[in-house]
Amino acid sequence: MEKAAGLVNRIKSKKTLWQFIKFTVFSSVTTVVDLGSFVVLNYLVFTSLANTEFKFWLLDYSIDSGGLCAFLSFALSFIISQIFNFFIQRKATFEATNNVLYSGIMYAVMIIIVFIFQLWMPTIVREPLSILLGDTWGDLITKNINMTISFAIQFPMNKWVIMRNVKPKSLE
Repeated sequence: MEKAAGLVNRIKSKKTLWQFIKFTVFSSVTTVVDLGSFVVLNYLVFTSLANTEFKFWLLDYSIDSGGLCAFLSFALSFIISQIFNFFIQRKATFEATNNVLYSGIMYAVMIIIVFIFQLWMPTIVREPLSILLGDTWGDLITKNINMTISFAIQFPMNKWVIMRNVKPKSLE
């Protein structure tokens, strides 16, 4: 038991490693929020829209790609999970003390870029995956590819740009 406590203390002493571990754990919780909301939206709420094509700019959600149902499900589950993720990562992982408005704006800019990518990417990979593995597995694997890419972008951006711990200026 003492060895385990010692290991935890050593990990905590390495701030970035400890933050990465917490980021990973809370990202897993965010993943559950994302997948859970996606399943509810895609398989319960928007099913009547699966036969409605949605095309806009780079986005081409044909009926074979899940139509408007897939677009709305991917989009809204991502938005829900990222709002959740912002607040939990800001306080629990990075203990950010910088301006919350600045953090929120920078986070929104990062998320919009990731969001556009994540709305476009399923139009490329979902159909081939669905043909190989079926619609359900195609949807879930596509969603997991999106979440992995998002994770790889978000940790460094949050750590070094968005959710900084700023020391107050001392009066001299």
